[in-house]
This record gives sequence, C-alpha cells and structure tokens, in this order.
Amino acid sequence: MWPFTPATTPSTLSPSQSLPVEKGDPVLLEKSSGRAEVPGAQEFPGITGHANERLSIPFIIRAPLLLTSSFVVGFSLGGAYGGPIAAYRYRAENAHRLPTTQAGWYLYHKSKNYHSIVGGAKEGVKLGGVLCGWATIFMCCEEVVDRSRGRIFAKADDDVAYGQRDTASTVVAAMSTAGIYSWKKGLDKFTAARMAKIALKYSLLYGMVQDLAASLRGNRPAYVDWVLRKSLGERPAIET
Repeated sequence: MWPFTPATTPSTLSPSQSLPVEKGDPVLLEKSSGRAEVPGAQEFPGITGHANERLSIPFIIRAPLLLTSSFVVGFSLGGAYGGPIAAYRYRAENAHRLPTTQAGWYLYHKSKNYHSIVGGAKEGVKLGGVLCGWATIFMCCEEVVDRSRGRIFAKADDDVAYGQRDTASTVVAAMSTAGIYSWKKGLDKFTAARMAKIALKYSLLYGMVQDLAASLRGNRPAYVDWVLRKSLGERPAIET
C-alpha cells in the first residue's frame, strides 16, 4: 500500500448511480461485479467538470493552449532579439555607402526598418517553433507520467489512483526534458548540471502552484492528505 493512502476509502457507487467517466481514465477502477469507484470526481467536479485533470482542463484542450502560449512567448523573445540584430547587420553592410542627401537618408532608414521587421519576424518564428517543440516534449512527458502512475495504482486496486497528478510528475517531466536538451545540445557535465538545477527549481515551483490550485478546488493530491493527517490530524477531503 502506498504511504500516501487516504485514511477513509471512498464509497462505492452502483452502476445506476455512477457518473460518466472518460474511457481509459485511470481514475475509473473497474470491479468484477460491475461497480466503479471514482474517488473525488463526484464530490468535487472542478471548475470545468474535469476534476482529475491538471488545472481542471482536459489534455485535448490544455495542449493547444500550452503550445500557443509557448509559441507566442518564443515569437516575442525572438522578435525582440532578432529585430535589433538585423538592423545592426544592415548598418554594418552599408557602412561604406552611407547616403549624402535627405532623400537618401529617408530611404536608408526605411530600408533598415524593413530589414529589422523581417529579421525579427524570422527569428521570432524560429524561436517560437523551438519553444513550442520543447513545450510539447515536456507536456507529453508530464501526461505520460501522470497516466502511468494512475494506471499502476489502479491496477493495484489502490484508492489513490485519482491523486497522482502532482508535483512529482512535473519534476520528472522537467528533468527528463532538461536531460534531452543537454544531450541534444552536447552540453558539458557542468552546464548540464546547472540546467538540471534550473529545471528542478522551476518545475517544483510550477508543480506546487498546480497542487495549490487543485487543493483550493477541493481536489487536492493524495500526498497533501497524507501531510495533513500527519501534521494536523486532519481527515482527508473525501468522506464516506
């Protein structure tokens, strides 16, 4: 039995009383008698009706949002970096033929601005695509770890299968992504260690924010119930 098991086992619903659950969801614990246990999903449906998903948003909706936001951030950073670089390059390439008339200076600055916009857009699309790709790797790793942990506890007939979307999965996904990045870029061991520390720090912060949001909605992770029982003697959020 996992050490973070809630003290009270959730009640078992009959087939006529059970609520619809997505097919393949590790939260659903099928019994040979036809009964289904869905701990917490009925008591706390969450803001969007997907209590067992991260941020109460299903993966099929959360994925496009994350990819879009990562691309927008990458495009903004790439544009802010690529625009000035393209302008400096234009000035360097034309330093030997500076205009001497007012009309010439007007056309010079107009052409420089054009090169700056085009260079910023190219760099923004490039960096946005790169960030989008790494965000995809992180998101897929996190979802795979979440589903794998849930299925493992569901197969073990453990009632904490619903509470496995927590900081641990986020840290594992971030560390895996950092390792893939270090290997792909051929970083030395010191730079790779620094990258791993950064990934650990920010993944802990990001995961704790998600766990806090889930706890405030009433669908707190299983380890939170364990900590509260050990420190405050509080009973788990789900009662029979």
